[in-house]
Amino acid sequence: MTSTPSLARRRVLQCLGLATGAHALGACESPMEYRPSQEVNPIERAREVVALNTLLAAEYSLVAAYAQAASHLVAARDDSTRPQPERDLAVPALGLAQAFQQNHAAHAALLARTLTDLGATPVREDMLSYTPPAGFKPSVGNVLKLAANEERRSVVAFTRVLASLQTPSTRFVLASIQGIHAQHFAVLGALVESRLEVTPALDAARVVPRPFVASTEELGGGEGLGAEPDLAVGDAG
Repeated sequence: MTSTPSLARRRVLQCLGLATGAHALGACESPMEYRPSQEVNPIERAREVVALNTLLAAEYSLVAAYAQAASHLVAARDDSTRPQPERDLAVPALGLAQAFQQNHAAHAALLARTLTDLGATPVREDMLSYTPPAGFKPSVGNVLKLAANEERRSVVAFTRVLASLQTPSTRFVLASIQGIHAQHFAVLGALVESRLEVTPALDAARVVPRPFVASTEELGGGEGLGAEPDLAVGDAG
């Protein structure tokens, strides 16, 4: 039987409940270790594949969501009929949207590789899209709020999946991604609540400087926050 992209997508998303547990557990209770796939119970391994594909689908949706956000922010920036403060805020917000989209693209690539290493077939990016909630109005503030909502949901989803998986290397990958989503949510929430000073000098690429919490380079990912140098603490004033 031929499966349509929409049906395949629905099957992936419907399986989230099968892949989650009741309590959040720490993902790095011991140093990262590797366990060959043949040591994993077949039922456990199948659940792991479903969970990873569900999270991969969510990552692709977030990549699409940030593409839409960037389009809205460019329109707001260039719209002379909008209040100047909103147009000014659109500039750093656009930088953040583009930087965060790159993070999610890196996460999706690593999740897809993890699935391939497990001998599974990753869900395809062209099967996924993003639809804003009903009533969404594309102001700069609403774009930031919507992005914060989606990042929060992603953190919760990753935490639930982490509680259900047994393979240490997979848990490590998810934990290293999850922490970046939490950073995204914190930055977006601070912008929404005006707790973060926005200046033309804001470097969006430095707000969340690495795509992973800990390095996932050995697993095919990228650098973690451990590569960041300590901030100088001997400055005057």
